[in-house]
Amino acid sequence: MDYEVTVSNHALEEMVLAASESFLLGNARQWKSVEIHGYLWGSRRRDDDVDVEYIDVDKFSVSTSAWGDEDWVQVDKRVARIKNSILSRWTPHYHFLGMFHTHPYPSRTDVQDNRGWELSGQDKRAFLSDDDLWRLSRPGHPMALVMAVTRIARVDYTVCKVEGGRMEFNVGNLRYWLSAAIGGFSADREKELSTDNVMFNPYSRHVNLAGFWLDGTELDESEPG
Repeated sequence: MDYEVTVSNHALEEMVLAASESFLLGNARQWKSVEIHGYLWGSRRRDDDVDVEYIDVDKFSVSTSAWGDEDWVQVDKRVARIKNSILSRWTPHYHFLGMFHTHPYPSRTDVQDNRGWELSGQDKRAFLSDDDLWRLSRPGHPMALVMAVTRIARVDYTVCKVEGGRMEFNVGNLRYWLSAAIGGFSADREKELSTDNVMFNPYSRHVNLAGFWLDGTELDESEPG
């Protein structure tokens, strides 16, 4: 199964705002860059004909009770259950999709040397052991989004780059990397986390792809051409 992930404009805006504030200003406990944590909701649709699941991330909520440092964050497991209980009543069309957290770095070199857009070993262990994350995501599998953020020295004209399950973009003199991973099960039913079969949808609704024909618009030969 492959996964195609689309992040809505307002969900991405909320992620960038939260990541930027925690990177530049820290939190109420300490005035330095800190990691933050949050959860994701949206929709998912599976197309068995092409063996692809389409995941649309439409809502992001930061965990305001979480606390952390520059290289770790801790969240009360009840947060996901509380927020999902509220949204399941207010917006029952939303599905719980998974979690989000940030990786702040002092420089672009540090991000690249540490592959800071990826989940760390501790991140993976926490993801695989979080039973609520897996339970709330049913009947699908949970996803993880990681956003690395740092400063850049030069501000040039740039466009968003998308490579598989990672996108890279600038806002002013800050650079962001957003990557996606999907949970699943191995042949022996062990939980696992995959990135190879995940990609971000690089197309906006304003782009018309070559060869993309709308279903039902084929010309009927009995109709006048």
